[in-house]
Amino acid sequence: MKKLSWFWVTMCSIIIVIVFVSWQQFEKLSPSADMLTEQEAQELVQERYQGKVTLLKLFDQQYQIELQKQNKLYVIKLDAQSGKILSFNESTESTVPFPDPPLKVELPEEELKQIVLGAVNGSLVSFEKVDTNQQPSYKAIVNEADKQTTIIVDAASGDILFTTSSVVNQPPNRLTENEAVTIASSQVQGEVDDIWLDTQGDQTFYLVKIETSDDREATVQIHAITGEVMSVSWDDHRSDKKDDDDDD
Repeated sequence: MKKLSWFWVTMCSIIIVIVFVSWQQFEKLSPSADMLTEQEAQELVQERYQGKVTLLKLFDQQYQIELQKQNKLYVIKLDAQSGKILSFNESTESTVPFPDPPLKVELPEEELKQIVLGAVNGSLVSFEKVDTNQQPSYKAIVNEADKQTTIIVDAASGDILFTTSSVVNQPPNRLTENEAVTIASSQVQGEVDDIWLDTQGDQTFYLVKIETSDDREATVQIHAITGEVMSVSWDDHRSDKKDDDDDD
């Protein structure tokens, strides 16, 4: 009877040891309630290092993680319980190449011109392709009423990248022939026989020839910009006519 009791004691002890060892192994292999999930581990690493997790595995309560950042690959070991970074090393085996960026399809020039003229109300003076920070673009120059505007437009998107304007010094307006005639007629009463524009040195002026009712002829010189009467010269035809009568 005594031998039988010792037998059961021994068997119970063996069973307890087996259960304890199995429980410890199970604890190592199974994630506990406090262990980071794969999603939590991935988000933690990506937020901390601003990269992209390309591989994540759980081994012996550690996450083995591969992180792609720019054109390099890093290998990270993360404690699954505490979230502590155990190691962070750049991989020397390979780099992760980035795919070539897709080619941008450029908009037609006429469409880009319409975009420019929609942004600035004026007349297009020039339109040429330029390279702005390796970004295909067009430079447009537009004349408005009193200023000139330069616009840089993205060739692919049509976005306005840059705009600047400068005031243009407009040349003074020149009198029209009708205005010159009106001024000349205020000086000499008669019928306008001829008008022409002339320039001497840096002076531009109108010459207006007027015949009066008493058969005299006057030439009125008028500044083409200011409208100032510069001179009035007379050519008396009456004396010529009298000489002709005397000859008869």
